[in-house]
Amino acid sequence: MIRYAWLVISICLTFAVEPALAKVSLDIYGQSYKKITIATPPFKSDNGTKVKTDMGDVLAKDLDMSGFFIVAPKSVMDRELTEEGIDKKEIRFENWRSLGIELICKGLLQTTQSGGLTLEIYLYDSSDGTLLFAKRYRTTADDWRRLVHRLADDIIQAVTGERGIMSSRVLFVAGGRQGKDIAISDLDGAGVSKLTNYGKITLSPCISPDGKYLAFTSYKEGRPHLFVLDLEKNREIYANRDEGMKVASTWFDKRTLVYTHTSGKYSTIYAENVETKEKRVLLRQEGILASPSFSIDGKRMVFVSDMYGNPQIFIRDLPSGETKRLTYVGNYNTAPSLSPKGDLIAYGCKTDGALEICVMKADGSEPRVLTDGGVNDSPQFSPCGRYILYSASNGKKAGIYLMLHNGDNRRALSFTAGEDTQPKFVP
Repeated sequence: MIRYAWLVISICLTFAVEPALAKVSLDIYGQSYKKITIATPPFKSDNGTKVKTDMGDVLAKDLDMSGFFIVAPKSVMDRELTEEGIDKKEIRFENWRSLGIELICKGLLQTTQSGGLTLEIYLYDSSDGTLLFAKRYRTTADDWRRLVHRLADDIIQAVTGERGIMSSRVLFVAGGRQGKDIAISDLDGAGVSKLTNYGKITLSPCISPDGKYLAFTSYKEGRPHLFVLDLEKNREIYANRDEGMKVASTWFDKRTLVYTHTSGKYSTIYAENVETKEKRVLLRQEGILASPSFSIDGKRMVFVSDMYGNPQIFIRDLPSGETKRLTYVGNYNTAPSLSPKGDLIAYGCKTDGALEICVMKADGSEPRVLTDGGVNDSPQFSPCGRYILYSASNGKKAGIYLMLHNGDNRRALSFTAGEDTQPKFVP
């Protein structure tokens, strides 16, 4: 399983606080929302360790990346503000309000006898001094970044009512024309590591929901075969070397891989248990079938087919077998990703000479272009449904980007020095 074996982050204590009301909401198309101005003054500490400064910097970057906050620069905080205490009675909220700051995140960092770290956090509403939440975190000294990402997610949940994605990791394809391999990284670009090292073209990665298995398509043996690695034991447990193109798409459950197989005139979407090798056909037809994506309950499947001549997006009710075409605008629509909330579908669409990232409602209505030129591909919703990862190239090297599902707050993510493509959130 992909996880940090050394991670020892524990929330030791959750203090009783007044319930926080969500201050930011983003509707299905996110027509408008107001960012919250937050201050993250330097944490108090029992020593002069550089870690507290690094923690503050990472927290500020995480909150800024979320798209829901304006992080007040340290330059606006005078000495009186940065040196005041963390308890409510020690904070002059009127001084923070005068700077336009709405939330204040106070912290106390301490070193344990064993060399670990504990961090007490207090989040206040400057309008009336309400304590929105208070928590104590514990971690090892060398794994403080994971703690800060967890803290950022907690702040986002307190303010928006939904958990953030700053603790997420990203699976992606790294490399150029000479060779591509599968890599994984924290969302902020820290902790990049390779999961394969074949030096050949390796594509379409997806990790099982429990993080145990990695599926991908690779030319490491000369032809496009489908492989599954057991990441806990670091060994190959499945290979499909049948004739034709096999492309890993997603996981139906912890053990069932969904993939497409095109051979001759026909394409098939299979669901196969990689342990028992039990396989069933979800859909088979003449022509192209690609990119299956499923609703949370597993009853609906969105996919690409050229049954009407060009690649278009369809949705299939699996229990009844009823299939409906969703895209009618343009002659090239592909790579659909169904939001975990079931309300939106992100996809690639060719328009005005560019390949754009678009969204539409799950019934195919209200299609909307989110990007603005170049080659944009491989959209993937976050587990919360509020963000979209995708890869993009504007004549330069391809990179990975993150944006809110309405197209706002677009950010380039930096992972490797080469080309990074086909991103997916790691479960």
